[in-house]
Amino acid sequence: MENPNLLLICLNAFIAVLGLLTVLAGAIRGLIELFPERPPMTDTVVAVAIAVTVNAVTPGARVTRIEEIR
Repeated sequence: MENPNLLLICLNAFIAVLGLLTVLAGAIRGLIELFPERPPMTDTVVAVAIAVTVNAVTPGARVTRIEEIR
């Protein structure tokens, strides 16, 4: 019985992993195209109202980020 060629085994494993990663990258790309990221649904009027209210309660304060808690 011959000894297995270690270089050939490593090369086959490398090619198999590269092929698997390529398939997974294609699947992720497809999911990203199928379900695109939606823009935030913050209304401009609501953002201005929040900023005015915060400024009225604490003068000089600024609103830097508005998050919706669900």
